[in-house]
Amino acid sequence: MEPFASARLRFRRPTADDAPAIFARWAGDPEVTRYLGWPTHQSADDTRGFVAFSDAEWARVGLGPLLIEDIATSQLCGSTGLMVDGPGSAMVGYVLAREAWGRGIATEALAAMTTLADQHGITHLYAYAHPGHTATHRVLAKGGYELNAVFVPARFPNLDDLAFAHKYLRPPVLALERLTNRDDVEACARIMATSEPWITLQRTFEALVPVVGDVQKEVHLVRDAAGVAAFIILDMRGPMAGYIQTIAVRADRRGSGLGAAILSAVESLVYRRSPNVFLCVSSFNARAQAFYARLGYERIGLWRDYVIAGSDEILMRKTIGPIRAFRRRDV
Repeated sequence: MEPFASARLRFRRPTADDAPAIFARWAGDPEVTRYLGWPTHQSADDTRGFVAFSDAEWARVGLGPLLIEDIATSQLCGSTGLMVDGPGSAMVGYVLAREAWGRGIATEALAAMTTLADQHGITHLYAYAHPGHTATHRVLAKGGYELNAVFVPARFPNLDDLAFAHKYLRPPVLALERLTNRDDVEACARIMATSEPWITLQRTFEALVPVVGDVQKEVHLVRDAAGVAAFIILDMRGPMAGYIQTIAVRADRRGSGLGAAILSAVESLVYRRSPNVFLCVSSFNARAQAFYARLGYERIGLWRDYVIAGSDEILMRKTIGPIRAFRRRDV
């Protein structure tokens, strides 16, 4: 990838020749790395390991770590980048040398990475922050990222505590629609009938039509040129308001990142009315379990033999805070 620039900054891939400067300016500084998810480097050899990791990421997905240079001085002031972890999904982050703090560089770098993500079709773009790292929380909020979860398991090797991370999400740009007619209901039921867990549960198209057509629930969907591409059934009633009963993606759109995008978009709708999003995933559906865990859902309960004998339902939750502190934003 060729270097590119913002107003004051130049971004380029790190090389082995950069290792001594990276180590000296930020990677070996315990104060700088305090809240980061990787250990403070003990020598330039550790930093050369980071450069090797960077090379591997760029070879794997065509994206990865980037160094931040001050255009005016040609001095390295930190690093940033996009870490791709699934179709259409990436984590953004940054670290700055002490001399670069307080100059708006983090905000400018975050904006540049958001633009880069858009150019590469990243629809689920997020960042993790330690609960105590208030400066990063401010940068992410200023950059338009919204709090998406507060109990995301994370590793902070330079701290004694084992805190959860806060997840911030760039709100997805997705045109959500609602069911409008019987054809929509049947299109959604067909998608469900050809998806897990409904295949294993032996739920037929005929049995799923009334599930989709339940007027007590909200059905949010995304269309493309071929029709309904993905949909979510949402229940906003009762003590588990914000319960996602169903998420399904049409067969030809699976693996494209659309599932994460529509789920994130519906989460944003829920968070206007409730601080919690709930869902269940079948114990036999390991792929779905990994998908939800990657998006920040926490396992909070187990319903044994709930639907069929020999299979359990795993209750998962994502939250942005306690109910008593929550203020609705849809009024």
